Amino acid sequence: MKKQAKWPVRILYYVFGILIMTMGIALSVKSNLGVSPVSAVPYSITLIWGIEMGIATIIFQVILVAAQIILLRKAFQIKNLLQIPAGILFGVFTSACNQLVAQFPDPHNIGIRIVMMFISTVLIAIGIFFYVPADIIPLAGEGTMLAISEKTGVKFSNVKLCFDIGTVLVAFAMCWIGVHQFGSVGVGTLVAAVLVGVALKAITKVFGGLRDRVLYPDTEEVEMTPVQLIMKREVYTLSPEMCLKEALTYLVEHKISGAPVVNENNKMVGFLSDGDIMRLLAKDDSLYVHSNDIKTIGFNEKLSGLIDLRVKDIAVKRVISVDAGMNLDEVCRILADNKLKKAPVVQNGKMIGIINVSNITKYTLQMIH
Repeated sequence: MKKQAKWPVRILYYVFGILIMTMGIALSVKSNLGVSPVSAVPYSITLIWGIEMGIATIIFQVILVAAQIILLRKAFQIKNLLQIPAGILFGVFTSACNQLVAQFPDPHNIGIRIVMMFISTVLIAIGIFFYVPADIIPLAGEGTMLAISEKTGVKFSNVKLCFDIGTVLVAFAMCWIGVHQFGSVGVGTLVAAVLVGVALKAITKVFGGLRDRVLYPDTEEVEMTPVQLIMKREVYTLSPEMCLKEALTYLVEHKISGAPVVNENNKMVGFLSDGDIMRLLAKDDSLYVHSNDIKTIGFNEKLSGLIDLRVKDIAVKRVISVDAGMNLDEVCRILADNKLKKAPVVQNGKMIGIINVSNITKYTLQMIH
């Protein structure tokens, strides 16, 4: 079974991936055929207001994080603010790579410019190849797309397509109004939008195994299934013998809405959610708790009668889970059909992890970026 990748290797992958991505962006700028969608707006800011592109990139990253806060509101997690230092790193690397590429003479031959455009596309794909599997913190662009997908329920691939088109249109409008030309948008923008994903798939097919063996040096020589590759292994669980008060305290302390119930052999015997507890506290004929219900059912009396119940007495016994050997399309179908955001992963009757929608969207990002 695959072990957790070591932090030094993950950080190395992350930083190296962003560096290679920005080198690709710098080459696309140098080719003067249009930059990739991810940098179209920052480059437009540079062309219109003369702000150095690295600084413009940082400004754009901060704007995207602010947009996530507005979109998600209370659902926005503080850890997502780490996208700002990640954006600063992205901006610093953008400045450094632009300065490095600027040392070379400007290409006037259209053939050379086209070659530079294609090399930049491959470099961006290589950067994503290393940056995404590190799974540290997404850049603000990906974070915003994930937030939109989570908020609207629209598939991540569709959100990404619309987001890329939107940023290109915004960049085009900015340049057309500000400098009366296409500016950051050109044939290179279209090429990057189409070919980065193609190049990434080809690179992953050839070198993905080697990359993962370095990232996970302790992996056994057993081929991992897609579910095992992307599932979360550190799972919060409840004991069947916990009382209701202990279970509530556990859920609150770990800021989770529910957890699998496992016995001493790590075999899953149920699932307890805060909704299950709320239904116990609601009226006998009510499936959900409303604010006016709590005022009329003798809340304190009912609570005192339930507080000593054990988790095994409350937990739902029929748990919807996925098998570690399932294909991802089967997992998606189970989650969608049952309107779930996450499900336990079992192998040989034992729970080995949990898979949620965000795991799948991150994997999708790697495959279609």
